[in-house]
Amino acid sequence: MPVYENEGKPVVFDHAGMMERLMDDEGLARKLSEAYLKDIPTRFGVLRECLDEGNVKGAERLSHLIKGASASVGGDVLTAVAARMEKAARAGDLAVVREGAVELELEFKRLKEAMEKKL
Repeated sequence: MPVYENEGKPVVFDHAGMMERLMDDEGLARKLSEAYLKDIPTRFGVLRECLDEGNVKGAERLSHLIKGASASVGGDVLTAVAARMEKAARAGDLAVVREGAVELELEFKRLKEAMEKKL
């Protein structure tokens, strides 16, 4: 369940939620975070390829994957952006997915900074 800031927007990094899901295992949190931060930029590259090729199904699949991975580490804003992209791809609207891809990469930078401060 996403955590929201005062304005009703999801938080960038729900550290407490991630730790709760991982039963407060700091070592596991660090490993999971490191793997996520290493892997997701590669997924962004594959997503860009799908968009360049007009591959709607691939864009939907990658958006879903990014959504799930981001949710597992407490990246609530990134999860919300990826969910919106997945929904747009399912509807065949690659223009919305392309817009989301730009936002996704910006939000990833914010999430990475927040994660690195906490872990």
